[in-house]
Amino acid sequence: MKPNLFRSVSSWSIAIGFIAFLGAAHILIRTFIYGVEYHNDAGVYIFDAEILANGKIFQSNGLLWFPPLFAAVLSLYRLLGVEPSDVGQYLNIISFGLIILVVGHWLQQFIRFRLMVIGTTIVIIISYPLVRISSQLLSETLFILITLFALIKLKSFLSWKVKSEFWLLIIFSALAVLTRWIGVTVILTGVLLILTHQRTPMSTKWKHATIYSVASSLPSALWMTRNWIVNGSLTAREVECVSSQPLWNSLTQFGDHLHLWIFVRHGFGWLDICLWAVVAMAGFEAVKALTITASSERRGLFQKIGSLLDIKEQPVLPFTAFAIVYLVILLVVGPHTTCEPPTALRYLLPIYVPAVMTAAVWLERFLLKTYRNSG
Repeated sequence: MKPNLFRSVSSWSIAIGFIAFLGAAHILIRTFIYGVEYHNDAGVYIFDAEILANGKIFQSNGLLWFPPLFAAVLSLYRLLGVEPSDVGQYLNIISFGLIILVVGHWLQQFIRFRLMVIGTTIVIIISYPLVRISSQLLSETLFILITLFALIKLKSFLSWKVKSEFWLLIIFSALAVLTRWIGVTVILTGVLLILTHQRTPMSTKWKHATIYSVASSLPSALWMTRNWIVNGSLTAREVECVSSQPLWNSLTQFGDHLHLWIFVRHGFGWLDICLWAVVAMAGFEAVKALTITASSERRGLFQKIGSLLDIKEQPVLPFTAFAIVYLVILLVVGPHTTCEPPTALRYLLPIYVPAVMTAAVWLERFLLKTYRNSG
């Protein structure tokens, strides 16, 4: 039977929902007290939103630099009678809460240590970089949410071959590109995993990969056609506006950001405490599994779980593959397409949540296999 993302309501599900609520409330309070932070790109998004709100899609040279989805949502300001920044504020609040909710409920399907699921959601909720970007008028938080949905649907389609999951995968992949151009990495990841998936005839693989790539790329191709009609350019990017940062500098900067993600600047922060709590919890579970004399029923249960882990497809494969594809494209193409360094924190954040999910699942597998191998 195909797993359901929200298949059951339990005390753990309620706890995840409460954590997601706290995360959304955190962004709300932060932006209410300090206001929505304006990045340099915020003015472009607001200008594009005003163009869309006035219905001048083909009458302006705006809407060229960035994909239209985030600006299209901001354009609802006129209908709602508020400022575009207010629309962006509440969009980020909802997106941040949904990221936590979706991650928690998805992990419940593959992680049996429920406290580890809770710990993973807490790691996300107190992540300084993710909280910071969700407090700015930028499209990154929405992009992370849409990418997360696309990768989950990719996993479901690869496992169950359900048509509805395939079409939802196409929709979310298309929306990812319409949110940020680098969303094309979602499509590349999908094509890669579809073509390399086992137990599927090669003709079927090529059929699915072709339909998926064409259908998910079509909306962005149509938008670029619009740009060509209006301005004679696909994205209106100026050739001079590139960072040209050497690869070694990008890798060094990437290492600095990894340190920031884990240790929150240079001091001892809440993320450190949470990570050590997760390590202590994992150690406790491992010691308990190794020292307590297991009854035949308990031993049989864990042996069954271990066998399922061996035969089941890797649940985090789409997330791991996306992180690798995204990082490679960012490092190779980024220096030639953006004024900022390609490893700027905002550009690296889309791989943060997939990385945390991958770490949580593999840590739990390590604990289960340790118990099984101990006899």
